[in-house]
Amino acid sequence: MPTSSAEHNKGLPLKKKMTCRRLTRGKFNLEMIRILSMQKDPLRRQLLEQREQMSQQDRRAAEKSIADTLSAKAVTQGWLRIAVFLPWRGEPDLMSTWKAWHARGMSLALPVVVSRDTPLVMQLWHPGESLVRDAMGLAVPADTKTLACDTWLVPCVGIDRLGGRLGAGKGFYDRTIAATPEPWPRLIGVCFDHALHDGVFSESHDLQLDACVTESGWRDFRNRAA
Repeated sequence: MPTSSAEHNKGLPLKKKMTCRRLTRGKFNLEMIRILSMQKDPLRRQLLEQREQMSQQDRRAAEKSIADTLSAKAVTQGWLRIAVFLPWRGEPDLMSTWKAWHARGMSLALPVVVSRDTPLVMQLWHPGESLVRDAMGLAVPADTKTLACDTWLVPCVGIDRLGGRLGAGKGFYDRTIAATPEPWPRLIGVCFDHALHDGVFSESHDLQLDACVTESGWRDFRNRAA
């Protein structure tokens, strides 16, 4: 399984400078964001292809390492209310971890798309309960009760060296954190090693992570505790 982000991302166009470390609330030009997102489509496609081509053996080993790191951090940092995710297009499948956390009394939420141009809603989720489809056709809780989370575990297509997140290109997490009052929750990216990029591709509107987890372990992007 590839582990060097430099090897697999060599020659890709990079944004040399990032002008903002956090999103600016109230300045969300959706059309401009769509244009900027399209400029990153070649990188996004490459990373998605690499993720989907992982062997089952490598994937399972990587998922176990990610799960072990997340569970250790959840204890040491005292996570109580956590936004998690169900795997999409080869994202790490951490369902067994979510079930274990729920059994230990931790509260979980899943992100729900209400409409294509609005922020996500974090809805309370009990693993094993009935699911329905949201506006994007993704499985979400049938119960519409929301949960204010202290930690978001955010699936990533790519992450740059400053913690800038590359997502699927729809901007849902970007819009959501922009609309969330401070103090923000911990923002923890989750991906495989190949998604880590040595350059800087994020724009000022992109979600900036506090830390990330891959099969190689935990990486902090900020001086303050994530």
